[in-house]
Amino acid sequence: MREKVLITGGTGNIGSAAVALLASDTRRPEVRVATRDVRSPGARLVVAMNPDTVKAVAFDERDPATLRAAFDGVTRLFVIAPFVADIGAWHEPVARAAKESGTCRHIVKVSVTGARSPDIEPKPGRIPSMHFQGEEHLRRTGIPTTAMRPTMFMQHFLTMPPLYRAGDDRFYLPTGEARVAFIDCRDNAAFGVAVLMGSDAERSRHAGASYELTGPAALSAADIADQLSSAAERSITHVDGEDAIVAHAKELGVPDGVKLIYREAAEGWFSKVETEAFEKTTGRRPTSFAKFALDHAAYFRKRA
Repeated sequence: MREKVLITGGTGNIGSAAVALLASDTRRPEVRVATRDVRSPGARLVVAMNPDTVKAVAFDERDPATLRAAFDGVTRLFVIAPFVADIGAWHEPVARAAKESGTCRHIVKVSVTGARSPDIEPKPGRIPSMHFQGEEHLRRTGIPTTAMRPTMFMQHFLTMPPLYRAGDDRFYLPTGEARVAFIDCRDNAAFGVAVLMGSDAERSRHAGASYELTGPAALSAADIADQLSSAAERSITHVDGEDAIVAHAKELGVPDGVKLIYREAAEGWFSKVETEAFEKTTGRRPTSFAKFALDHAAYFRKRA
């Protein structure tokens, strides 16, 4: 039977990478990219990866009609939640629609590192707590569910201007002496797709499991500066301190919420390297920061 995979957040960093993998799969699964606007540039681009197998479908968690249509006949679900005020609550109608479809046989959810029950000490922060609530909504469907809990994304250097903006000769990382085991979003996609498209026996081993996922090494800011400089073929230096990233955000006229994430990074929360599950599931080592920097060298070489 031809698999039908629904991907929420399918036009983002993780989602588009997952679509790319599925679009090139010789088993030709039907890929449904859930989006609020099927005519958006992002939606059109992922559909163009393979118009024969990839379709953009209207999706609004507040509209049961769009959920029923999106889930019709779906056999696999890849959940990437938007960054909304109540991430946990966002999952509830999605979980309900998956269960009501009667056809969904496995769910993979992109959660965050440290997601855990509020009854566990130390208690999780606000974002991990909301993602754990989302995990619970999906698990309560009775559909086999796998939670992946990645650490900080390498793509923050591409998408968060207070951290780094294309062409700049410095990046603002308020981590002090702490190391961070950054993960490439493409690896999150690779892990999720490997789980979803595995055999029944392979998927059964992942049912109910939660995996912490990181890159292959915990890097210092000095390591990152060296690797970015090599990719850019010019010097890119590090600016430390929360005050500095807040001031830089103000200078750029953008929100400074990233400081909250990296406040925990400075405490060493994202320094542990955990790659065993990724390597066993995908058959390869996670992407290094050096490879990420090289892949996006044009972005770092660009002059402001």
